[in-house]
Amino acid sequence: MRLRRILVPAEMTGRDLARRGFALGLLTALPLAFYGASADRGHSALTTGGVAMAFSIAGASIFVALTARPVDQRLVLAGYRPYELLLGRLLLLELFGIAVAAIFSIVMVFGSTPPHPWLLAAGVGLVAFTSVPFGLAVGALAPHELEGVLVLIGVVGIQLTLESTQTLAKILPFWGAQRLIQHSTETTVPIGAAVPVSVAYAAALFIAAAYMMHRRAPSYAASREA
Repeated sequence: MRLRRILVPAEMTGRDLARRGFALGLLTALPLAFYGASADRGHSALTTGGVAMAFSIAGASIFVALTARPVDQRLVLAGYRPYELLLGRLLLLELFGIAVAAIFSIVMVFGSTPPHPWLLAAGVGLVAFTSVPFGLAVGALAPHELEGVLVLIGVVGIQLTLESTQTLAKILPFWGAQRLIQHSTETTVPIGAAVPVSVAYAAALFIAAAYMMHRRAPSYAASREA
């Protein structure tokens, strides 16, 4: 029964993504265009393309979180818990992220021939891993899609303009992935705590999204009583 409660929102998320096929295609083409436009800058284009991939996966997660709010109301009233709804979406969106990360990794490995392609793929995968809870958290906090997209553009845009050694870059959610991608082309750049920081960031963002959904649950019950 508990597994079923996770698979139901996952299935609904899959249908929602399928309906947004054209938009998802544009979201995926945008960061690929970032990579293509910076290809003449050598291996730094890999960092640009890899981090910019967050636009695709986090953007999809934001749209899913926002459009699911009316459905969440009915499911919570039916007995589902907020964390069960989030886990289902997280599962499906991470699978989507893996697929997008695989596409990006193949394109960039053949396009830029990095010295350590598997490290590049790991860094791109880390972007995908962090993007989903980031998008779910932004979707839980933002009142509308416009505000959510602006937050996404702001965070990812700032991350793209910074070097991984800068202090501001280190407090943004995609620093760990950025560091790992850079290490795949410049082994003199240490990985450090890139992976643990990314995992901790993803966990914190997921908890924040669950907390916001939990805070919203009483209003669902109140609306039913009214």
